[in-house]
Amino acid sequence: MIGNGIVKTFPKGIIAGIPPDYLEIEEDGSDVRHGAATAWEDLSGALLAARLDTASGRLDFDYFNAGVNFNSNARYPEEPVVIAMQAKHAMEYGAGVIAKPHFHWLQRQAAIPNMLLGYKITNYGSITDFETDWSNYTFSIPSAHIWTYVSGCLAQISRFPDIDLSAMTLSASIDVVLFRDAGNVSTLFAGADPVGTDVTIKYNDSHVKNNMIGSREEIVK
Repeated sequence: MIGNGIVKTFPKGIIAGIPPDYLEIEEDGSDVRHGAATAWEDLSGALLAARLDTASGRLDFDYFNAGVNFNSNARYPEEPVVIAMQAKHAMEYGAGVIAKPHFHWLQRQAAIPNMLLGYKITNYGSITDFETDWSNYTFSIPSAHIWTYVSGCLAQISRFPDIDLSAMTLSASIDVVLFRDAGNVSTLFAGADPVGTDVTIKYNDSHVKNNMIGSREEIVK
């Protein structure tokens, strides 16, 4: 606590003086950032708790590995796994704000499955479309895989392109849908899915930047 109820956090190891990057937390819960000081947190939705919309067992829960098995014939757009997330009060809002989506999965061969991510942002208090298909969702394919597969069962993380959250308002929902597009119906992949076995996806999450501990605004419920 440093005068007038302001808490300042400094990088570990700083004993005296003010470093170029630091964070002030005000009594009302807002903060003041100096330099490149920032914070990140996860928006996470476990697939194990998600609704499975599938035919012929092409999607199934993998209880032992706490995830969902996408069969080698799983299809887009018929067989989605949908995760609805609410934007947190502590998130940064406004122009240029992004989320960095990725999914955690178990890789058992060098080939990469055709996993397809879609999302839609809904701002409450605004007019929105009542959806009957996926046409208003934005879709992308993985842009990178963090580790290189060598052997065995690799706990892998794959990244998707950034999601633009510039138009998001307080307490918006970010609806995420994940498909395995085995037949490349989306035409976003190089060809048909090269992995001939089930693929276990543990969960999807997105890194977002925090702006404060919590917002001073509230949508009264």
